[in-house]
Amino acid sequence: MSRQTVAPSELLAAMAGGDQRAMDTLYRDWSRKVRLFARSQLLRCGLDADAIADEITVDVFHDVWRAPLSYDGRVSFATWLLTITRNKAVSHIRSHARRAGLHDPLGDEDAHIAPAPSLQAVQEQAQRSAAVMNCLRRLKNPLQRESLTLWALEDLSVLDIARIQDAPEGTVKTRLFHGRLNLRQCLERWFVQEGGRHE
Repeated sequence: MSRQTVAPSELLAAMAGGDQRAMDTLYRDWSRKVRLFARSQLLRCGLDADAIADEITVDVFHDVWRAPLSYDGRVSFATWLLTITRNKAVSHIRSHARRAGLHDPLGDEDAHIAPAPSLQAVQEQAQRSAAVMNCLRRLKNPLQRESLTLWALEDLSVLDIARIQDAPEGTVKTRLFHGRLNLRQCLERWFVQEGGRHE
């Protein structure tokens, strides 16, 4: 027997009134996605990803239980929840790095063996990054933007994104295809415009 899905906003409203069952439902519906996302952040940092992802998941839902109305609907619920998750993962990574005496824990893992880039290379990379972020923000379809962000910036697989978005893999592939196409067109316009400024 299939259960009826309740919108997260309805569950949050019920939680604001102290409804523990609403919290249980929200946790059942979203905890796996939160844990998967947290684990993906931690894997490349040499941490016990499974244990810390479990801890972060509990922490995320504890925060949501304490302030359910902090979600204002300006972004999708998934984006809001995964942003909280990412912030907590980043906090764990930085805390671990401080204890271990590491520098730049969220930077390139191979930076210590690579030759120092030239000033021009740094400037060009900064320009490319700014262009990508600018064009990502301009994407009109929020699901394309979210898919591309999770795929390109968070390095998640299509399967992981499908789990986060609760969508078929084929749908995610379509979103990524059209999102990349729109992103490329935006970047081409951006670099033509920027190139014209520097000529």
